[in-house]
Amino acid sequence: MKVSVLGGGNEVGASCLHVEIAGTNLLIDAGMRMHGDQPLPALGMLEDLGNPEAILVTHAHADHIGALPIIHALYPEVPLYATPPTADLMRIMMKDSYKILEQRCRETNTLPPYTDEQVNQLLQSILLLPASGVLRIGNVKITSLRAGHILGAVMFLIEGGGETLFVTGDLSFKAGRTIPGAQVPHGIQPDVMILESTYGNRAHTDRNTEENRLAKHVAEVIANDGFALIPAFALGRAQEVLLVLQDYMDKGLIPEFPIYVDGLVTPVSQIYKSYPHFLKGPVAYRVRNHGDAFLTEGRCKAVHPKEREQILKGKPGCIVASSGMLIGGASSWYAERLVTDEKNAIFITGYQDEESPGRKLLNIADGLEDHIELNGQSYPVKCRIGKYGLSAHADANEINRFVQTLSPTYTLLVHGDDEARTQLSTIIDPKFHPLLVENGETYPFEKRKSGKGVVGKRYRNTENESLREKIGSLLLYQKESGKALKLAICMNVQLKTKTFICQTPKGKQIRLSPGQIKETIGYWNQSIDELREVTDQVFSFSRPYLEGIPWERLPNENLSLTEIVHALQIDSIDSRLAISLALQSLPAENIDSNQFDVTIYKIDPAIKKRLSALDLPIQGLKMNPAQGMEVVRNQLENHPHFIRCGVDHLGTENEAITIYFDFPDAVLEAEREEIATRVKSETGWSVEFSPSVRQDLLQTELTKLLGNAIPTPSIHLQDRKVVVAMEGSENQEALADSFKQKTGFDLQFKDGKGKSPSTGGENSLYQATASSERLENNQAIEEAKKWAKDRNLTIYKTSMKQKGSTTFMEVHFISPEIARRHEADLEELSYRIGMPVTYTKSPKQNEIIGLALQLIPSHWQLKRNPSIHMDRATVTVRLAEMPEDKESEQVSEKLEQSTGYILEVLVK
Repeated sequence: MKVSVLGGGNEVGASCLHVEIAGTNLLIDAGMRMHGDQPLPALGMLEDLGNPEAILVTHAHADHIGALPIIHALYPEVPLYATPPTADLMRIMMKDSYKILEQRCRETNTLPPYTDEQVNQLLQSILLLPASGVLRIGNVKITSLRAGHILGAVMFLIEGGGETLFVTGDLSFKAGRTIPGAQVPHGIQPDVMILESTYGNRAHTDRNTEENRLAKHVAEVIANDGFALIPAFALGRAQEVLLVLQDYMDKGLIPEFPIYVDGLVTPVSQIYKSYPHFLKGPVAYRVRNHGDAFLTEGRCKAVHPKEREQILKGKPGCIVASSGMLIGGASSWYAERLVTDEKNAIFITGYQDEESPGRKLLNIADGLEDHIELNGQSYPVKCRIGKYGLSAHADANEINRFVQTLSPTYTLLVHGDDEARTQLSTIIDPKFHPLLVENGETYPFEKRKSGKGVVGKRYRNTENESLREKIGSLLLYQKESGKALKLAICMNVQLKTKTFICQTPKGKQIRLSPGQIKETIGYWNQSIDELREVTDQVFSFSRPYLEGIPWERLPNENLSLTEIVHALQIDSIDSRLAISLALQSLPAENIDSNQFDVTIYKIDPAIKKRLSALDLPIQGLKMNPAQGMEVVRNQLENHPHFIRCGVDHLGTENEAITIYFDFPDAVLEAEREEIATRVKSETGWSVEFSPSVRQDLLQTELTKLLGNAIPTPSIHLQDRKVVVAMEGSENQEALADSFKQKTGFDLQFKDGKGKSPSTGGENSLYQATASSERLENNQAIEEAKKWAKDRNLTIYKTSMKQKGSTTFMEVHFISPEIARRHEADLEELSYRIGMPVTYTKSPKQNEIIGLALQLIPSHWQLKRNPSIHMDRATVTVRLAEMPEDKESEQVSEKLEQSTGYILEVLVK
């Protein structure tokens, strides 16, 4: 067997293969390049190769058929075969290819490679592949299989003389809205596989997400009085775009707007509707029952070139026009007129050749350029630019799994740039001998002496089969003991080192050893975006997936994950992942593996009870602290008493989210329980409620209730009582009830004319029993400073206050706790200045914290600054580990002596 690559080897364009197998010569495709000075394959190679006995066409894109008129002129008697849809599409696409070549030749003052007459002769000579899909040429049998790329696209299985060759052409497994995906053959194990590699270095984004983005963005542009141009390949991509936009309109997801269809899109769409039996069910149904699914009357208007100017002067809409890379055609004409206006948009939906204007446009969107050349004229780009993944090619993961399924002896990578093919060659298992072919080269394959197959190591089942079976599977892994569990999709296996080559949901390639694999979750064949979404949801918060799982259904046996999910009747990937996380949290004695290296879990009544109660260290059972607090804030954003929330005791068994209310006692116990239950359910976190009261807001509430003329109230935190020195009104009971409901505090009224208390109490005025001459205010303040110095007391401020008709002095100690130790001294000060004295009820928080920092030894290694709790007169510090009791007691004693506050040590 010999395979000669005339074009499309290390490139996307000019695809052309010459194959010699079982003494029969075949030519597969003959396309043209969409740019450059050499649009055609290396057809001169044909002189040294055997004359083809048949020409096979995979599909009707120009990069696969553009050079066929020359081939037919060289070999007019050689039959050329295509599927019926491909034959019809070629009659349109060949005419367009000729126009592009003719235009390029005019621009470069060169001769066109073939004539319009030769195009017509080619089109008249096309033969149709049999409906059975089987064709016999010379000594070979040729079987065509659906490729899923565009309407009529096929792959070829060529068998003869004991050798087999499989040619994919362009293929897609998920296809799109119009046609089914590729038909996957099983058990053929070809000797040589010629494989397209267009997207060999990437994973596709989620199709639904991309369609949604496109439809919504088109609607946005039109709503803002602009035109949205979608340059689309007339064959395949344009039909997808038309179905997407109309489907979103039908569902009411975007408003109705006109769709203008120009270029080859219209005639190609008409051919699509001629083959409903080749289309997907919903599209075929619309064609059969409504006559069309693409150019819907009243919504999509087919535009004649003479109407283009009038279209742009009319109602804004979406323009779907060829060519898809802006290389001439209707799309290029519209782009020239839309690109300089910022209210317009150009949305790219397909592959863009490196030299194409479409690629230049994407570079501009990335900030790499700012002008684009269209039809020989340079334009500044001001319009909106977008890119959307609606690819009709298989991605790297799909291609690799296809190779694994077919299990070829040799894999020739074609139809891709060097980066894509090189990346793909590292993904494909070396046992399938991936080869990066080059244009102009011939690749011979020696036949085995047995007469069956070509020389090369044929894959056979070995003891490593269990490793290979993981290809395409989601693997739950742990890089190191104690580290978090993570997920990756297995792309390949290196058998010599028994290493798994994997890709994370974020696209990073990693290598894993069998010992790092904790569980095989299952196969994944959807987009990498969907995988990322599933992974993020489960790993960030697994509790919703685990609550309500009927663990009691499990038998008391040793079970694998597959047996467990089967018994639970739960088999979605996200649930399997969450269940796996739960199983990994079982005690070590309950986890083992069997002789096939499958993880086995020992299930017993005690384990089932713990799983049901979620009483295990399951990863993701609670959100991370930031996420948890954000949920609490959202839950309580409209709660009248909510102030803030924080995380306490982090890293300990008692870690919890603490909720702070302005008046905690106003929130009843039943409501607290409801809040705690809801937070636990939605975040996984336990809840504590801070007893701290916003004393400053108590005064605000009193002012709202009683007016601005009230005297300074007495606040008794421990008794949850506020006393106001004023005569109560007739409705004082109603006022007290209202205050109690809003704050949780009792409100008491006290006749302001009554005698002032002499000593004691948090809000007392201290006054000497013996009278003395009252000093002037400034003199009194100076006397207070002498008084403090005589007694070695630290006071931070003295001020004069008025209470009714009584003037008194307020002295600021470091804390009210220290002030209460000097009640007798305050009475003496009262005697010395001739007026009553009291002390401020607010502590000097910064000074207390500063003293605490001075007293705390450096080796305690504080995690952050101490926090102060006025309601219980404590200073809290968080340490990595608990200090010695004696040392802690000494520091606390000194702090309490100097500030009146007790030290509280928490270990984080």
